[in-house]
Amino acid sequence: MGEDPVAYDTWVRRTEAARLATWLPPPNQRALHVVMVIEDRPPTETIDSLRSLTAQTSSHWALTVALRERWEPDLSALLHLSGIRQHFALERRDQASTFEEMLGAGLAAARDSDVALMFPGDVWAPDTVSQLSEALTDNGVAYADEDCLDDHGTHAVPCLKPAFSPEFLLHADCIGRPLAMSAGVVGRLPTSSAGVREARDHDLALRACEVADSVRHVPEVLCHRRVRGAPLPTQTPGSADHVTMALARRHELAAVTPGRAAGTFSIRREPSSNTTASIIIPFRDEPRFLRACIDSIDRTKGAVVHEFLLVDNGSVQPETMTLLDRLSDRPDVRVVSDPRPFNWAALNNGAAAMASGDVLVFLNNDIEALSHGWLDALCGQAERPDVGAVGARLLYPDHRLQHCGVVLGLGGAAGHLFVGLAEDKPGYLGMAVTTRECSAVTGACLTTRREVFDSHGQFDESLGVDLNDIDYCLRMHRSGLRTLYEPAAELVHHESPSRGTAGDVSDIVRFVERWKASIIAGDPYLNPHLTRIDSSCALRGPGEEEWWQRWHDSLTDV
Repeated sequence: MGEDPVAYDTWVRRTEAARLATWLPPPNQRALHVVMVIEDRPPTETIDSLRSLTAQTSSHWALTVALRERWEPDLSALLHLSGIRQHFALERRDQASTFEEMLGAGLAAARDSDVALMFPGDVWAPDTVSQLSEALTDNGVAYADEDCLDDHGTHAVPCLKPAFSPEFLLHADCIGRPLAMSAGVVGRLPTSSAGVREARDHDLALRACEVADSVRHVPEVLCHRRVRGAPLPTQTPGSADHVTMALARRHELAAVTPGRAAGTFSIRREPSSNTTASIIIPFRDEPRFLRACIDSIDRTKGAVVHEFLLVDNGSVQPETMTLLDRLSDRPDVRVVSDPRPFNWAALNNGAAAMASGDVLVFLNNDIEALSHGWLDALCGQAERPDVGAVGARLLYPDHRLQHCGVVLGLGGAAGHLFVGLAEDKPGYLGMAVTTRECSAVTGACLTTRREVFDSHGQFDESLGVDLNDIDYCLRMHRSGLRTLYEPAAELVHHESPSRGTAGDVSDIVRFVERWKASIIAGDPYLNPHLTRIDSSCALRGPGEEEWWQRWHDSLTDV
């Protein structure tokens, strides 16, 4: 998001004012106990935090500050200057107390109350208490969006987050601040495993979400970090120990290494030793692409035993026949002739029926594998019982980004995020290079378990050319299975040189009518304040609903 700072500051102030102008106290509002931990001398910005509490639209809150005894006089002065009058309590600890011990004291003081964490320098919007408490359930977690306040009081560095994404949270602190937890969650928090200060927010979010029955996102900017240099989610460096411990608590085996964006992690799950994969590649001529595809897979293959199912959709060129003759001598290659009129879904469904692998990998013929072990990475994810489909990171031949997950409603029906982004750029919130949930992935490289594919009706052959891959992922999501983007599998996609780029309007119409309610509701994995007109993650502009309706109406005019 390369947002104009002046435009963003104007937007966030206008948005907050609009919310407050229509604010009504929610019925039966839960009380929220705010806990603040101060390790060192309290910064002067603590005054701003306290004043933002006194300005809340809701009076259903209390405050406990946990600090080391030596800093009590400094805090008392700040409390006086802030003008805070509502009930607050101090939990004093000796100089040797750790952060976790002080946090534990603050949580204990909250007793059986719902809790929200506030840190010195966090300035809350006036409706934060109301919004967070309303979002909490009896055993839930709630979080919201955030930004920074610079020395001039200008809002900057917006962090407009997606709906809860468990995989994204494992790989990066996509929850950040503000964070609220119900009393039920607080009482069941696992022991902290944050080895360094920079990992505390991430560790707490991981622990809280593990024991919560619901995790709700409030898509409003409710927290403004005032302390200069304060790291935002997905920008925090530090040890991976807390992520390793989170995996251990879940009894998941995986290797954790630093991710490609600052503050993110790469988690490598290895497939089972007996896993087999069927790589299904439909093609019609274009032998140079098919040869490059097969050769690149041979160079980068990992431990997974695989077969190739090459689906010949009516090739006629002599060079293609020569290549197929050579490939057919390989024991891991089967060439299947299917000359029927092109229907991407039908070709892949037919080949899948002949496949022997536990995992099906649907691959375009114009793909070249770049990263060693990419197939292992995809299969390791696809084997997980709650995962339905996994997609790869695809680059154009010039190594600009082509695919890092699909957003429902982007550009109309569905579209790729960050198209054309430079290879070394992480994208907004690191989403271009970080493993995470998404609504769908492209069929140019789509991996799924055989049992899932069969149980979900395979690809819909009535969507013969376009959007059958997206439809498949959405059907799985509806049944409770997740779709993941896995950047450890990186490939080059030559963008359908043998087919051109013409779409099938009838497929688009059929898809939109089937999924219209979901499109209008908005893709949960892209913040609702970000645009759907293009892939830039810029702020959503006025009139986008009208834009989409005009686009929808234009389909019937074609």
